Amino acid sequence: MDVQPSLNQKKEKFMQEYYTAEEAMKVLNMTKTLFYRKVNDGDIPFEIDLGRKRGKRFPKIAIDFLAKLNKKERALPTKSPLSLTPSTVAELWNGLEITRQLYGSEYEAHETLMEWRSINPDIYMSLKEGDQLVGSVTFIPMEERIAKAVINGNLKEKDIPVRAIKKWTEPNISVYIPTIEVVPTGNIHRDRERGMYLLRHTIIWAVIMIIQHDIENWYAIGATPDGKSILEALGFSKINDDTNGYALEGKKEPVKLIGMYLRGIEGKKTA
Repeated sequence: MDVQPSLNQKKEKFMQEYYTAEEAMKVLNMTKTLFYRKVNDGDIPFEIDLGRKRGKRFPKIAIDFLAKLNKKERALPTKSPLSLTPSTVAELWNGLEITRQLYGSEYEAHETLMEWRSINPDIYMSLKEGDQLVGSVTFIPMEERIAKAVINGNLKEKDIPVRAIKKWTEPNISVYIPTIEVVPTGNIHRDRERGMYLLRHTIIWAVIMIIQHDIENWYAIGATPDGKSILEALGFSKINDDTNGYALEGKKEPVKLIGMYLRGIEGKKTA
């Protein structure tokens, strides 16, 4: 019996429906090492006869679709990851310029920021998207009376004396938060993503400080409606209507910060 036609038919069907491994690599634009790693990880579809370890077949319809998806992903603009890291001297300068653009020129001079940093280098954090500065947050541990003077409008931030700045390890400190800001892009979704990231990691930082140090109270000024909403969501209470000053009792109510973080903050507004 001549079985040649049957073999030819099977070969033709295979060629129509399946790629060889080499053909699939070419379609997917992958090296041999990457291709087989993804095959073993289950990221590339294949068929194989039951009980066999060799003879993988790569269905064309699935490979072609995967190649199409990969091509679309490569065409999309890549988005740099966000990170919150200690501010460098250069970032302090750039952050100050951003603050001036957002709120005006009544804020600290660069020399003041550097003097505060010389007392306590761990008070400034930068929000970065890749290498680009897109926001910042500042926690300033200081004397209680100085923090109260600021939020009550009796002392401007730029006039906070260097001697009032404390190290985190000192006892009975209070924390003033002059800055939680994100540079607006005009894209509401991107601004929200940045704001949520900054707020989540600001809360983590605050919780760590509460656990590790002897913090009496936290103070801040709600400079914008969104800022006020954030402070109130974090458990701050308004204590001065004229200056929009807010306070959070560090020893009595830190659970509000922790609880807020654990519940998630995706439904809240961002600064």
